[in-house]
Amino acid sequence: MCGINFILTNTYKEAYKEEIYVEEEGIHSYLLSKEKVSKNKFVLLLNLNIYGETILYRDEINKLIGICDSVINTYTGEDKEQKVRSFAKELNFFCIEALQRKKHIFAIGD
Repeated sequence: MCGINFILTNTYKEAYKEEIYVEEEGIHSYLLSKEKVSKNKFVLLLNLNIYGETILYRDEINKLIGICDSVINTYTGEDKEQKVRSFAKELNFFCIEALQRKKHIFAIGD
């Protein structure tokens, strides 16, 4: 299953060596199907290229924190929604860490 790895780093070279990352597997496609009517709500997260690379800088990381908070508050159901919430919480923490450490987040699809 395709997914996106979120990696805390400043360069492509570091990104492919980094061992600490947040892995998203299946959450992106699940959110796309659930949010197809209101894509603007999570636009930054939903528009990530699942087959390519995207660098998220400070402004995008701040937006991503807001999106993670919104996902956490929106998805409160059972099973798959708990996985979505867990992913959003982990990514939210990761974003805060990136800002504190003055790093970028590389979103690399596989």
